Amino acid sequence: MVATRVMEVLTSTPSAHSGMTQKNVVVGCRTPDVRQADSAVYKLRGEFREQQSQLFIGNNYRVRVRRSLLQRSGLDVRAIDAAQPFDYESVRLQELQNKNKLKVGIVGFGNFGQFLAARIVKQGHRVLAYSRTDYSEKAQELGVAYFRDADDFCEEHPEVVLLCTSILSTEAVLQSLPTQRLKRHTLFVDVLSVKEFPKNLFLQVLPPEFDILCTHPMFGPESGKGSWNELPFVYDKVRVRKGRRSRAADIFLDIFAKEGCRMVEMTCAEHDRYAAGSQFITHTVGRVLGKLALQSTPINTKGYETLLGLVENTAGDSFELYYGLFMYNPNATEELDRLELAFDSTKRQLFGQLHDVLRKQLFPGDGAEKASSSQGSLDTSSKNGSSTNGGTRIVSNVDTAPPVFESVLIKSVELEKDPDSISSKSPKH
Repeated sequence: MVATRVMEVLTSTPSAHSGMTQKNVVVGCRTPDVRQADSAVYKLRGEFREQQSQLFIGNNYRVRVRRSLLQRSGLDVRAIDAAQPFDYESVRLQELQNKNKLKVGIVGFGNFGQFLAARIVKQGHRVLAYSRTDYSEKAQELGVAYFRDADDFCEEHPEVVLLCTSILSTEAVLQSLPTQRLKRHTLFVDVLSVKEFPKNLFLQVLPPEFDILCTHPMFGPESGKGSWNELPFVYDKVRVRKGRRSRAADIFLDIFAKEGCRMVEMTCAEHDRYAAGSQFITHTVGRVLGKLALQSTPINTKGYETLLGLVENTAGDSFELYYGLFMYNPNATEELDRLELAFDSTKRQLFGQLHDVLRKQLFPGDGAEKASSSQGSLDTSSKNGSSTNGGTRIVSNVDTAPPVFESVLIKSVELEKDPDSISSKSPKH
């Protein structure tokens, strides 16, 4: 008959992370050489998590192990019969946090590239930069790794390649990148002011395994030098695969969402249609006013201050950008024609009104029909805020009225005979 021995051993787990006490009950007659018979199963009980019995089976003995683990918040590491380093949990937590960080490679590290890099670095993402011009000192100030060689840049395997080039140079820069050195799931993003052009270019040049995200921050270094709160950010997921492949796109868009941007998703075609009527016209009017060399005065009105601000905002942008807005947005030509027609129409209305006033003064003996027509025009002018009597007095009190207004009268007569003469002189697109 074989004697039976019972051993109870109370041990404390050497790992500080679990905070548990283990009690092992061994029943047998030889030193255990055990194997696990069934897997561990956990169940929640109050503030503790109790592990159900684990049964280990050997020759002529059985081992049962019971553990009670204190349920901990946050990251909980479970280990059996293995001591972990004291900083194991903190290291694992750091690894989990790093999963939400991107390695962003910026191509074109000019003013706009530096502007975006500063915010991206601020949120804890790693930023690389590549540019033909040497911006190494500026990159060091911003905490950005700078590369002068495109091959070295691509061999760093950025998860996101962000093109911050000018519109005119985008195609040449994209085709010069050694994309074969990038990982196949790389996400390409542009921030150009036009969207159909980069979309078609990406689809044509990039391999099909690369994802494509077309974006346009509707602000720049001047208008966005402070808070980005409520500033519009337009994007179109041209080719972003669902599942794990969408992670990079979602985290990249979240950079701007965290800054308070108003996220607007629309197609590239819709963007270009809206931008032609807003952004291109804004730049056009700002540049036209800039040619006038407007100056601040002691009696500035609110409207005039707005015009000065418009000139200041557009003056900082290069003509290359403005030309790109015109060249690569098919809707820009139509908007430019509409602006020209609107200006000509306003000028015809202005000179036409003046023509009626002058004709009444210079030809007082005209028939009643002409007088009635002139009076109707004057009534319209009065409704618009002008003073008919004041205008008559101005013409009557000027001794040299006929010579002074002779050229104006000729212009107004020409406009009356051929109102489309000026429009016909404009170039056709």
